[in-house]
Amino acid sequence: MTAADGIYVARWGTQGPGALLIHGGVQGGSAAGERNFAYQKPLADEGWQLFVPDRPGHGRSADPERGDDAEADGVWAAALLGEGAHLVGHSFGGMVALHAAALRPGAVHSLTLIEPAAFQIATRSAAVRRLLLQMIWARLSSFSAASRAQRLMRLLGIPPMPAAPDVAQLARQDAGIRRMRRPSKASVERDLDEVKRAGIPLLTISGGWSKAFDDTCMIAAARGGGRHVISASPHHFTQWNGTSFNNLLSGFWHDSDSK
Repeated sequence: MTAADGIYVARWGTQGPGALLIHGGVQGGSAAGERNFAYQKPLADEGWQLFVPDRPGHGRSADPERGDDAEADGVWAAALLGEGAHLVGHSFGGMVALHAAALRPGAVHSLTLIEPAAFQIATRSAAVRRLLLQMIWARLSSFSAASRAQRLMRLLGIPPMPAAPDVAQLARQDAGIRRMRRPSKASVERDLDEVKRAGIPLLTISGGWSKAFDDTCMIAAARGGGRHVISASPHHFTQWNGTSFNNLLSGFWHDSDSK
């Protein structure tokens, strides 16, 4: 697996089937790939090779001088698949992983979407509509960039990081949210249709803490021909469940490889 230009990629494990893990978050935050997937590192001791990139403008990757863009990031993520790998995406990284899978379906052994940022395909859910309205109100009624970012993170279930963000960092995250380019509903549905057409094993995982995310995962799984499971979590970072989540993930990978 070869790194794309300007993309930092951590590698955990030296042998066995490969898995590419794409993190979420917005530019301006302090955490990137290794922090977001720290609890998955033990999978390397179970015979998996994990490749964990920092998305452009995050961590140790170069600043692309643009906001987060799921479709643009999907291009380099697709290239990182090499001859083939399992593909995992969390939150906004789920949109990146989904687009990468649609671009190179033959290189994707399986696709796992962890609470993907795909509310645009789930607006028939009352819980999703309510959350979207709460997010709009948080932006309109906040008096500062920092308070906007804090309120949005609470609504989205972002857990506290080891180092609490200061006002300047919160302002950078708010700017990152405003610059973020989200894929259209038609684009997400088209990518899910391609995943289903190609027969890529698809698993969506939510934490059960938010009906909006649960409903989004169910709708995405149905559209992409996959299945949805809940790995109980008190917040958006379901993968931080550690052992129980890893058992679910590695079991899905083994099942996908056996087909």
